[in-house]
Amino acid sequence: MFFACTAFGTSRTIVWLQAQRDRALDRQRSGNTVSPRRAELEATEFRMGRLRHERVRIPRQPDLLRSAMQVMRVHAGRKSVLEVEFAGEEGTGLGPTLEFYALVAAELQRADLGMWLGDAAHADLDSAPHHLVLPDEKPPGYYVTRAGGLFPSPLPQDSPICDKICKYFWFLGVFLAKVLQDGRLVDLPLSEPFLRIMCGEELSNECLEEIDPIRHRFLQSVLAAADEYDSIMRDGTLSEEERSQRVADICVEGATFEQLALSMTHVAAHPDPRAALQPLCDGGELLDVRPHNARAYAEAAARWAVRAGVRRQTNAFRRGFGAVFPPRRLRAFCAAELRLLLCGERGPVWTRDHLLQYTEPKLGYTRDSPGFLRLVDVLVEMSLRERKAFLQFATGCSSLPPGGLANLHPRLTVVRKVDAGDGSYPSVNTCVHYLKLPEYSCKEVLRERLLAATNERGFHLN
Repeated sequence: MFFACTAFGTSRTIVWLQAQRDRALDRQRSGNTVSPRRAELEATEFRMGRLRHERVRIPRQPDLLRSAMQVMRVHAGRKSVLEVEFAGEEGTGLGPTLEFYALVAAELQRADLGMWLGDAAHADLDSAPHHLVLPDEKPPGYYVTRAGGLFPSPLPQDSPICDKICKYFWFLGVFLAKVLQDGRLVDLPLSEPFLRIMCGEELSNECLEEIDPIRHRFLQSVLAAADEYDSIMRDGTLSEEERSQRVADICVEGATFEQLALSMTHVAAHPDPRAALQPLCDGGELLDVRPHNARAYAEAAARWAVRAGVRRQTNAFRRGFGAVFPPRRLRAFCAAELRLLLCGERGPVWTRDHLLQYTEPKLGYTRDSPGFLRLVDVLVEMSLRERKAFLQFATGCSSLPPGGLANLHPRLTVVRKVDAGDGSYPSVNTCVHYLKLPEYSCKEVLRERLLAATNERGFHLN
């Protein structure tokens, strides 16, 4: 409430408070707790305007990301609510708008952009954007996969490649600020350290363990070797020859420094070879790492990966974010809270009781209808990927709001699709979360038809 009432200006504060009041009254009415006299007074109360909506039409192909960047460049400073339509498609309103945000979030995870650190080994498709990728659509490695979430790839700060990627981070800042301003949700797996940067925190070298655990483990071994070197040099009982031999025998993960052949550089796997090697000091590429300078190497490498190599990217992100509303407004939150605001319940998790309590059967279905109960059974048995695809199909977003189904507004409503049987497919009215479900003969047919519908791209089953 504090964030919504202070971050976006007076007009949005008034509209948000009115919307919260309307939701509370709807819950009271549904529970029959409002007196007739109170209902009469509410009907005559004065309402203060509404937010302006601006609609843009963009092509889904060939380059959605470029179109999105142009839209955000124009709308960054505008206070109106952004709505998006896709050229040549029937859908309008909330559904296409939410799909736009989902598609752009997936585009920002493309490995070829070079924005993010990625795992060396290609993960399976469960690590890719769930609601957008079918098994035969994108090859392994098309999207960045990272066990700990997305964090900027360190880059040479005065390089053309960094100039290019800073434009993407500026756009990402505008994009996520618009997500918060307009109350959208996106399925973007940002890492905890990046979320802490968004909250205004300055990262320390110790954060490398979360950002790049393999590199952190190696640098810890280098620091242990540096400690061993210091101990040897302090030992006054050793002769010069013994000291030299012990120093030469110091190992890092089973290899001597001579065998490691390290130089004072940061080496990274990056799609652009110009960003793969970065000196950590003047002439670092010509300076060998040995026990006497191992500590300086480990500290410089950690500092580069956590702060120095991502400074321009994070500054560009903050500038983009600040074009919409002040980034300092996020300091009210911790990283976990900010993730909920941006991404919602990313599980998503639901039980049979949740579905029965927070889903509304109407117009041909009741809570006791066999067709509705078959749907509940199918939804409970869905895998994580199938649940996200279903939510994308029915609500326009593959995540649930904080609090799950209980806080989905409007509630997911299931109505009977008339004159439709086993040969028909479900359809949706995404803007109001309406699922139009035929009365199928059995659960197996319902599951097959529902999964086929959720894998449909574009607004054809609406």
